[in-house]
Amino acid sequence: MFKKYFPSEEWEKDFNNLTSEVKAISEYTGLNFYEVYSLPYSLYLLYKKDSWIYGLKQTEKGQEFLKTLWRLKQTKADTRAIRAFQGRRE
Repeated sequence: MFKKYFPSEEWEKDFNNLTSEVKAISEYTGLNFYEVYSLPYSLYLLYKKDSWIYGLKQTEKGQEFLKTLWRLKQTKADTRAIRAFQGRRE
């Protein structure tokens, strides 16, 4: 799914960022790299998730990706949508 919404070109595979997560957390929290590395692991993971979501919310494609993730997490049937679909078929 990630490749569908965020395709990369062949040349991009050779240029991996090893500290991109730390940079994103740093920009999100205002902490410097040393402070980010000093965080308790659970807080680091929380900031990692929050900074990732925040970054995705900044673009239309990112918002579409988050909506898709939300939709895939749903476990209850959307009865309104099912009835509307059945109404179109009849």
